[in-house]
Amino acid sequence: MSRRRATEPTTTPAAVVERFDAERVRATRTSVRIAQAMTEAIKDCGKSRDEIAEAMSQVLGERVTVEVLYQYSSPANERNNIPAHRLMALVAVTGDVRILNAALQDTGFIALDRRFEPLIRREVAKERMEQLRQEVENADAEWKAANS
Repeated sequence: MSRRRATEPTTTPAAVVERFDAERVRATRTSVRIAQAMTEAIKDCGKSRDEIAEAMSQVLGERVTVEVLYQYSSPANERNNIPAHRLMALVAVTGDVRILNAALQDTGFIALDRRFEPLIRREVAKERMEQLRQEVENADAEWKAANS
């Protein structure tokens, strides 16, 4: 009986940090990049702008119109940047965290799915444990040096 060698999977794993392709949200200013990200998320979500505006209105308890969505997502309309609470509603309605990661691009921060939080806590705890282990080793070395 011959054994076949295991082959590498041909699909790439899903991204941990969801981002738009750079070409889709290329901009020198954050406000323009956010507007482009909004446009792309709206295109990708499978809902009409009317549905999105209505859902955002429901989430926020305030009226959001299609016209306002167009203003927020227009890179040329610099005076009408989307307020943070409405940006969060758009993310909630579209389910697209890539909007936040486009906004955070130049900050050193990222937005991740909540399901990764336990893994991050674990890794931070492991780092603290290593620091404590090193501190114990250093204290032991000092003790031995002082008592030799």
